[in-house]
Amino acid sequence: MQDNATGNMDYFERQEMLYKKSYITISLLLINVVVFLLSSTVMERMYELGAMNTEVVLRYGQYYRLFTAIFLHADYEHLLNNMLMLFLVGAIVENYTGHAFFLFMYMLSGLFGNMLSMAYEIRNSLSWVSVGASGAIMGAVGFVVVWIAANRRDFIKNRYMVFRLLLLSAFVIHACFFQEGANTAAHLGGFLTGFVLGVINIVVLKNNKNMEGLG
Repeated sequence: MQDNATGNMDYFERQEMLYKKSYITISLLLINVVVFLLSSTVMERMYELGAMNTEVVLRYGQYYRLFTAIFLHADYEHLLNNMLMLFLVGAIVENYTGHAFFLFMYMLSGLFGNMLSMAYEIRNSLSWVSVGASGAIMGAVGFVVVWIAANRRDFIKNRYMVFRLLLLSAFVIHACFFQEGANTAAHLGGFLTGFVLGVINIVVLKNNKNMEGLG
């Protein structure tokens, strides 16, 4: 029992250290919360001016919306789900990749997710107004999937890690694909971006090491 208690203490101490070093993840979380509070109170026009709207982007050349929409959220539930995903996955991936690479992947995943959503709308003659960080966060999820695939032999031996990932996967799948109003195209675009960057980072460049925080 004492060994288990010590192991649990070590685990939580490692988690605490992990989040203390996750400057980008914590900064993104705070920015999203602040923007939401502003856009839902004293600066309501932020939503009107920054949301992703394909017709407006193409007609008026407002390509900045591909980025600004990443930091806007429709309501409290939308914000809570996305920030919980960011908190659970972001710090782990940031610790693995480094701050600069993680920020690059986050923004690129959000951008490509919105671009894929825009292409889907055009192809199917749809007109959406979309916001949210989930496309960007799905980039981190895609990166983790590559790591799991690359380390599958060791991964399946750790039942605790498998259990945690199954719970996280269930939450991610529900939030990104089954939640009412979910922009599946944007989520898929973000996931694919993170997956490709994961292949480059982990497989091609052989940056395959322990992903602290999963186990």
